[in-house]
Amino acid sequence: MTRYQEDCFYYTRNAKLAANYILVAPLHVATVYLSRDQTHRGRVAVVLNWHVDEPYQLTETERHEFYDDVAHAAHAVAQAFHPAKINYATYGDTVSHLHVHVVPKQTTDADWNDAFVNNPANPVLLSDTSYREIIDALRANL
Repeated sequence: MTRYQEDCFYYTRNAKLAANYILVAPLHVATVYLSRDQTHRGRVAVVLNWHVDEPYQLTETERHEFYDDVAHAAHAVAQAFHPAKINYATYGDTVSHLHVHVVPKQTTDADWNDAFVNNPANPVLLSDTSYREIIDALRANL
């Protein structure tokens, strides 16, 4: 059973998506978006191009293709930003559309040895130029 909502910002690509994410690139079955919150430099979301709530709702082939896209995006993040570790998060309590947060972490991060905060009280927002530089670095490695 799906909890699809007509206003799902990942599916409709509406203004809420633009307020939180910037398009990086389409992949095979997913699209990579840069999070506007750059508390973790290079943080992206890899979003399935159609709506399902859960990975088990995909066929085996679709699951492989989706997680291949996640791995491909994570590799680009690693090549561009050289994190000590990449965290992966799949939530969905409020946004049921299948997506994975790919979060590069450094040992100097305040939340090292802990889960990253999805919606921090003080997000790190950048200039358009800085976002463009990050996107260019990601695209060069995709």
